[in-house]
Amino acid sequence: MAILIGSSGAGDDLIRKLHDEGVSRSCTTIRQVIERKGAIDEAIAHERMRQNELIEKEMKGLRKKAARRRLIDPLLFFRPEKKGDEYLRRLAHLRANREAIVENQLLALYREKDVLDRLTREYRSELKGYYGELLVMDTLKRLDDSYYVISDVRITRESGHRFDGRMLKSARVDHIVVGRKGVYCIETKHWNTLKNKDNGDKPTPGEQARRASHLLYKYLKYTCGITGLKVMGIVIYTNTMIKGKEDFVRFMRNDEFLAYLEARPDNINAEVIQQIVEALRGRDIRFDDSVREESLKEFIEEEEPASAPEEQQPEDALDVTGEEELSDKVT
Repeated sequence: MAILIGSSGAGDDLIRKLHDEGVSRSCTTIRQVIERKGAIDEAIAHERMRQNELIEKEMKGLRKKAARRRLIDPLLFFRPEKKGDEYLRRLAHLRANREAIVENQLLALYREKDVLDRLTREYRSELKGYYGELLVMDTLKRLDDSYYVISDVRITRESGHRFDGRMLKSARVDHIVVGRKGVYCIETKHWNTLKNKDNGDKPTPGEQARRASHLLYKYLKYTCGITGLKVMGIVIYTNTMIKGKEDFVRFMRNDEFLAYLEARPDNINAEVIQQIVEALRGRDIRFDDSVREESLKEFIEEEEPASAPEEQQPEDALDVTGEEELSDKVT
């Protein structure tokens, strides 16, 4: 299994929000929240059965006690209150109000279900994004132990600069894979349906991957002194087939990445791998921008096509020109 450093920052931020909104703090990860939502109805049914069994057990005990008291109470004629009468009243109460008693015991679970239903609607996009990261992380874990997977890395230059017509000062990377096959900045997306729309100034997934790989390249070269290194931007989709439209970025499905990586040539030795890992271990990278601008093509392998040739794309592949709307995966 690959060596993992860090976890999804999106998940950390979101779990804090959900705890503040009332989700049980026993759910310490988004995966547990998603699993809890899927299992809450079963938990309610199980608790209802358990409460009925408890009531039935209590009623059985009361009947036995009342039967014994029928022999004892006549001898205690001087007591105004007979214990057997008390048992019979409790037994009658349980019979008459059994359903109400059970439902009252389920109120906490009902409240939790309402909170989970409401929050998974309100935070649907965030949950989908994190769910996609979970799927990709499950794939990356399958790499052998010569690879490092560093998650939720933020890279910041001291001052921004223009890059592809936009200001670029910082980037947040979902995952950085470091191994003998090279260095890869991975942006994950979990989309069901695609609908092109104008995003204004918001970068597309391909642009995000390209900007992140550019900053990472500069940091490793000029601050860490690691030269001759190529940094590749990858956009991984977990729930659809996409044809990318971004130069110097590869677009692929989650189930394609391992085969793609295996087909790449080895180009980093163990010593350089350790240098890179130590440079990124803190996951909050800040570096001085007092270096000259380099051409983007300097750190991208020119032999790599921007996307698969047109004839290799499936007939139902869709172009991506901006952020897309999501359909329900987490409901």
